[in-house]
Amino acid sequence: MKNIDIVIVGAGSAGCILANKFVNYTNYNILLIEAGPIDKSLVIDVPLGYGMTFYNKKINWNFYSEKQSKLNNRDIYYPRGKVLGGSSSINGMVYARGLDSDYKDWYENDEWSLANIKKNFQEIEQQIDENTTSLDQNKMPVNDVSNLHHPILKYFFNGCNELNIKFNRNLNTDIANQVGHYNITTFNGRRYSSSKVFLNSVIKNNRIRIMTNAFVKKINIKDKKIMSLELNSKGNNLKIKPNIGAILCTGSIMTPHILMHSGIGDPKKIKSIDKEIIISNSNIGKNLQDHLGLDYLFKTLHPSLNSALGNWSGRIKEIFKYIYNRKGAFALSLNQAGGYLNWNSRHSYPNLQIYFNPLTYSITHKNKRPLLNTDKFDGFIIGYNSCRPKSLGEISLKSPDINDDPLIDPNFLSHDEDIHDVLCAVDFTKTLAKTKSINNIREETIKNDLLNANDKEMLDHFKNNAVSVYHPCGTCRMSNNNNQGAVSKRLKLHGLENLWVVDASIFPNITSGNINATVMMLANLGSKLIIEDIKKMQ
Repeated sequence: MKNIDIVIVGAGSAGCILANKFVNYTNYNILLIEAGPIDKSLVIDVPLGYGMTFYNKKINWNFYSEKQSKLNNRDIYYPRGKVLGGSSSINGMVYARGLDSDYKDWYENDEWSLANIKKNFQEIEQQIDENTTSLDQNKMPVNDVSNLHHPILKYFFNGCNELNIKFNRNLNTDIANQVGHYNITTFNGRRYSSSKVFLNSVIKNNRIRIMTNAFVKKINIKDKKIMSLELNSKGNNLKIKPNIGAILCTGSIMTPHILMHSGIGDPKKIKSIDKEIIISNSNIGKNLQDHLGLDYLFKTLHPSLNSALGNWSGRIKEIFKYIYNRKGAFALSLNQAGGYLNWNSRHSYPNLQIYFNPLTYSITHKNKRPLLNTDKFDGFIIGYNSCRPKSLGEISLKSPDINDDPLIDPNFLSHDEDIHDVLCAVDFTKTLAKTKSINNIREETIKNDLLNANDKEMLDHFKNNAVSVYHPCGTCRMSNNNNQGAVSKRLKLHGLENLWVVDASIFPNITSGNINATVMMLANLGSKLIIEDIKKMQ
């Protein structure tokens, strides 16, 4: 394959935006490589279909962590998108900027000031609601679907009001306690991934080529420059030689995995698989952060979404409702309400993200494939995770074979502040459950004795049941100090002249709440920095 200027590896939330910006703002020839297939699938397009993507190996990496000693030696499931759109094609679609306090550690120069970060959010967003009739090109729909949410949510909001927690219909980035409705990335009842918004608008341009089902095996380097990329495409081994360079957008798990297999990273990890050390940087694969959370399930006397989805007659009605007017449960995310709370935090900013979902479900295993099944009784969920966990994990290598999954060790609950936040969350949930509003609808807790158990018992319950909220980040963190990070604040990998990284791996710290919006923001901002730098190189 000849005359390729820039290779973008990974067509996920960041990679699709990078491809869009390079096509629209340069004259370079772009090759976009994606390990998974194209994203033409009903389970992707129908919002509620994400439950069927959760364990789907055709479009999902289906990773598992190493056994976690602080979680009673359990391994933790890590779904990651392996399809055009990446994880934005399989996630719960919640669009959350995080909080202003999250970006304090990102600031080293004006490019990463809070004002510029907000500006770059605004550039890729279009605020819409059920009355919006059209979308602007290259804008991610941030959909206010609050009018379509289940009426049981009012009990959650009223209960929080009893605790003097402010209601915002649309959650903002302030650090004051607040609950409200989650906006989602849908339009006309259809999921809008990064691929649907940013890639589809440039896909017919003759300066971009897209390779799906193509996996990068190694980056070859000489004299501090990328010379070529080795990949396997549908059984064929290929070598791509970009004229200018490459951008890695393969996520916080696969980006360090590819780098280390190419001899770039922690010498100890590279030596462990008997490969040559090309560039030594111990920060690659380190600083892994993730949100760890838990849902408390309640039976209720009040009708919930279980009434519609917990039986075939209800599901059929919802399917017809979706087919005819693109509304109803199938047009929404299950994550409908929540917020950010400072509940005895050790800091001035919120320590808890809260969820209230109008449905309960269980995971069953049939034919060795886990399935999410809606419970047949009415129920609701109060869930939570720490906003800014302090535990740090790492990505390591399993073997010299890059086809072997990376070793993922989030090192959950290794920092005492994370345990403190779990106990804060337990206390908040107990307090909320005892408010008049929630007490009026709750019947009993499921699989725990939240209201009567002590802190030790609930902490043990957490360790036995907590799961990742699927926001891994930070494994190639950015810092102008190469002793503290893997990439510069202009996103160039330290020690190389023509390799950049743009994905969740470069987060200096995890942000509060769902991270997909932040990944898209940094891709928008990062594209400008990279294009500027490349033009200076020419």
